[in-house]
Amino acid sequence: MADVNIGQLAATTLEYYEPSIADNIFKDHVLLNHMKANDGTKMYSGGKTLRVPLMYGANSTVKAFKGLDSLDLNYQEGIDSAEYDYKFYNVAITFTLTDNLMNSGKEQVLDLLEAKIKQAEMSLAERLNNDLFNGAVSDTKEITGLDTIVLASGTYGGIAGGTYSWWLSEVDSTGETLTIADARHNKNHANLGAGGKKVSIGVTTQTLYEKYISLLTASYMVNPVKGKETTRLGDGGFSAVEFDGIPVVYDEDCTSTVWFWLNMDALKLGIHRDANFKVIKKSEPTDQHLSVSHIVFAGNTIVNRRHSLSKLTGKTA
Repeated sequence: MADVNIGQLAATTLEYYEPSIADNIFKDHVLLNHMKANDGTKMYSGGKTLRVPLMYGANSTVKAFKGLDSLDLNYQEGIDSAEYDYKFYNVAITFTLTDNLMNSGKEQVLDLLEAKIKQAEMSLAERLNNDLFNGAVSDTKEITGLDTIVLASGTYGGIAGGTYSWWLSEVDSTGETLTIADARHNKNHANLGAGGKKVSIGVTTQTLYEKYISLLTASYMVNPVKGKETTRLGDGGFSAVEFDGIPVVYDEDCTSTVWFWLNMDALKLGIHRDANFKVIKKSEPTDQHLSVSHIVFAGNTIVNRRHSLSKLTGKTA
């Protein structure tokens, strides 16, 4: 008979391991990693939705004055809010009595437990990263992906882009071979009126990434690292080519023919602080020899300035 209760050991180990789960999930993929490292996440303590204040107009009371000149006290509009629903994800870690009997000894049980935790982390990271690009296109229970967010039309966050032009992204949808001029124009447009932070990363497909590298010449190389065309991005060690000093990376989940310019001041992953990859131990069923724990995430992508996100689409190599 096994000398270790795998259910009890799993619960204890997962409780100890929980603080590192989120870090590991974010490090597994370049976009998730970049968001965490560049203030692209925001914690929420609760509420029915994720509410994000927006600024869509300037304050017209700004004026030069001298002495006893009257000041402009007109009430200012220009502040609104967008609302985003929480989306929920779960991955289960399950052990059976058979696992317990076939993995006698603490060392063997820990090896199995660590493998199952890693499997759960990787699977959840894969799903979230994929949904960051195309989530909610066919399943409204998913987080809203960039394919839906970065558009020059449509309602998003409860605000109709067709009514409010300031709530639209710049999209270059001309079907053509990728050029540096097109990428630069699209990037510059995302930076217009962005205030403090500008575009922080370009994300595209492997095909367009390699096309961009092939277009590089000495005149286009900006801030090369020791003469190399690539640098390392964040703790994940992902390779990145620079474009006007901005890292450009490829992601296998990025939509075909698309290149995104993203600003982490405008785009974030909103996370419920009580479901930030939280480990939840479930009661064992009475009719099965099972020990079940869950890793739970609740949140959604949130945007406070859609105009600061742009994309090229229909581009080829």
